[in-house]
Amino acid sequence: MKQKGYKQFITDHVCHLPSNIPIYTADIAFHLAAHFNLDIRQAKTLVNVNLPRIANTCDLVRYRKGIYYRAEDTVFGKTRLNPALVNRDRYISKNGEITGYETGASFLNQIGLTTQIPKYKEYATNVFKHRGKRIDKKLQVIIKKPKIQVTKENYRYLQLLDAIENKEKIGLDAPNPEMLFRKFIDDNALDLRLLIGYAESIYSKGTVHKIGRIYGQMLA
Repeated sequence: MKQKGYKQFITDHVCHLPSNIPIYTADIAFHLAAHFNLDIRQAKTLVNVNLPRIANTCDLVRYRKGIYYRAEDTVFGKTRLNPALVNRDRYISKNGEITGYETGASFLNQIGLTTQIPKYKEYATNVFKHRGKRIDKKLQVIIKKPKIQVTKENYRYLQLLDAIENKEKIGLDAPNPEMLFRKFIDDNALDLRLLIGYAESIYSKGTVHKIGRIYGQMLA
């Protein structure tokens, strides 16, 4: 009876989730373990065994190891999961917790500083603990360790400072980059003294000088 109860719990949980969003086996295992007071390792095994069995019932499609989604049927076939949703959950934010931010050429393109469209998006994320960078070809991302632990309070400051630090490394073709930097500061209500404080404590002197120039122009 308990085995049937496990399968039914997983089925009810999964089949009531929205379509086309990532479904993580680790999350389902957490709910299963809490409901039945199971060891998390046992719960993970039960989830891994039962998800393939209920795939047809819940329109489940395996995206990659540990990740599924509920697909919808269209005239063009089954819908596909948007990898940007997985990138968001894995590298930027999940359940209200900020763990990283987009950086590099993809972020500079996003805010209009360059027309270059890189092959991969780049993220600075707390989940990556090593030096250098790692490429995930499946998710089409490059990830790296941030300069300091990313939080809800500091991620916009770090994102901007990364952009300023990298602006000579990545060719900017915007006619007035300083104006776009100022717009980012205004749009995100950044405190200029905090911005300079972060620059002085964890970035190069060159980045501090660049911030100083933008700061001076903003006061002019």
